[in-house]
Amino acid sequence: MQEEITNGVIAVVKFIAYYVIWSFALFNLGRASLLVVTLGQYPRGLDAQRHVNQISLVGVLVLGMAWSTVAIYNNTLGVHA
Repeated sequence: MQEEITNGVIAVVKFIAYYVIWSFALFNLGRASLLVVTLGQYPRGLDAQRHVNQISLVGVLVLGMAWSTVAIYNNTLGVHA
């Protein structure tokens, strides 16, 4: 019984991690970034549906670059305690 509950909780966490984080947040971040960089040319229409993983990967890269930028700023120019 406990094993089944554990497996169910793990399945829900995997679903949330995949759908909410990867397919929604990172996809939309990557899509917005690509639309800005390509001046609205990509991804449009079927390209957004066909290249979900690639667009989400761009979202990961943008998030990583933003985090790195904040970290570099805080270590060089930011407030020192």
